[in-house]
Parts: sequence; C-alpha cells; structure tokens
Amino acid sequence: MIKVNYNRFYTWFFFDFYFGLKNWFHFRKMTVVTEAPVPDNQSVLLLQNHFSWWDGYWSYYLSKKIFKRRFHAMMLEEQLRKRMFFHRCGVFSMRKNSREALDSLKYSADLLRNPGNLVTIYPTGKFLSQHQQTMPFQKGIERIIKGESQHIAIILAVFLIDYFGYPKPELRIYLENYSGERTAKDIENAYHSFYQTCISKQTEF
Repeated sequence: MIKVNYNRFYTWFFFDFYFGLKNWFHFRKMTVVTEAPVPDNQSVLLLQNHFSWWDGYWSYYLSKKIFKRRFHAMMLEEQLRKRMFFHRCGVFSMRKNSREALDSLKYSADLLRNPGNLVTIYPTGKFLSQHQQTMPFQKGIERIIKGESQHIAIILAVFLIDYFGYPKPELRIYLENYSGERTAKDIENAYHSFYQTCISKQTEF
C-alpha cells in the first residue's frame, strides 16, 4: 500500500491554494448546516458520501475548519497512482480484493489512535449519485474501530449540492456524531437514516 508522506508545501499548494481557489470560482458558498463537536481526546473517523471530484477537498476543509485535526483520506490505489502528489497531502491507498486491503484498514486504525488525526472513509467504495436512495457499505469499518471505539468519534457526513435561483451551486454539509452500537450494520443503517433526513432538510430551504 501507499502510505502518507506529508509535505506542508504540497498540502498548502494543492488543497489550500489550488482546490480552494477552484472551489471559490465554482461554488456560490459552502454552508455547514449542522456541526458535530468532538472532544479533544478523540480522533475523527469521517464517513462521507462520495459523488464528486470535490469530495477530498471538502473533507480536508472539514478537518481544518471544523474538527481542527490532521487530514487523512483513503483512496483506491489505482486512482492514487495516477495522482501521486496526493500521498504528500494526507491520502493513502486501498487495494480492494487483496491481502493489502487489511494493511490499509490497520493503517487507518493506527492513524486513529492519535486524537489529533482525522481519517476520511468513503464507505460505499465508489462514486454514487447524490440522488441514490440506497448506499451499500463495503466491509472493513469494524476492523478500523475494533478495540479503539472509545477513542474514536464517528462522524456521519452528507454533502448535497443545489443551485436554487443562482448560476453557481451551493454546497451544504450535514454532520452528525454517531452514538449507536459500533457494528458495521448499525452504522450503515444510521447513515442511511441520516442521509434521508438531510435530503428532507435540503428541500425545506
């Protein structure tokens, strides 16, 4: 697997400058509709819907502006190898259907032992439309949180885009601190329920 090899200049240039500038041009505004406070002694496992090219930048934004933790994200290895600069910005690889997948899950768990870290996981493992009604999770979440559940805050994140009456879209970010049973099925069910709640809130504006 490809591990993170942080470089401050790369992180500033690609996320703060390049993606930040593009985000400013392409979106009217970004609104965090609900926040999810996390105690200082907990790391953050961010479970996020995955529907756009922007998803990594938005989770970086949350890590810096909302949770104030060091950004990490899991990406499919074949995609990361096409954009190797990302591993200097906090991205590490996952090779599905291989023995190395277990290494990536263990690496995620190791990162989350540090309360100063945030790890973003796209639990569906692939791009899905934001209009998708069902989002089946890939396996692996329980391996990440096993034995460390009290030190990790699990945050459910839903990103939705609408134009309303403007030429540029607005991104709305919904967050919820998960407090249920820490099993893969319970987390998946909670995420689906939260996603539907966010869709309902989105139509109220």
